[in-house]
Amino acid sequence: MKTLYKILGLTIIDFGLIWLWVYRMDPDPSVSIEIILLVPFIFVLNLIIAGVLLFAKKKEYSSVFLVNSVVSSIIMFYLFGKGIDRHQNKQLEEWTFQKADTTFSLIRLKETNEFSLTYSLNPGSSCGFLDGHYENENGNWILKADSMTMKISKDNLIGFRNPTDTIRMKKIER
Repeated sequence: MKTLYKILGLTIIDFGLIWLWVYRMDPDPSVSIEIILLVPFIFVLNLIIAGVLLFAKKKEYSSVFLVNSVVSSIIMFYLFGKGIDRHQNKQLEEWTFQKADTTFSLIRLKETNEFSLTYSLNPGSSCGFLDGHYENENGNWILKADSMTMKISKDNLIGFRNPTDTIRMKKIER
């Protein structure tokens, strides 16, 4: 039972350290391939610690780090994915809606006050067709592109094709 408590304690410490590492790293999707290096690094690091403890005749602690090598690798994989989601949520907001056989995606970039509207006829492909700027007006997003003005109000897009059109959009949560 003592070993289980040690594994649990080490898991809590690992979670905190890895969370802090990923938080400070603030990974964006372009570095997601880095997970191929980080998970094995965490795994091997724990195996090295387990080997050193085994060599130092601390067999109980060695077995804890042996189990922890798998647990911490899983934690790293999970938290790195959540770190990418966190980064994306800081950068943009996205909604989708369907019209006939076309899926539309509206992306609002938070740092540049720009938006982009794309459409897709087939899964896996999309074409951008409208870019512009937005501003916040009384809690609603006013989207302006060329001579077109639309509004996002409570996940509804108003004025997409006609000034009175109201389309319910689905917000993409990461």
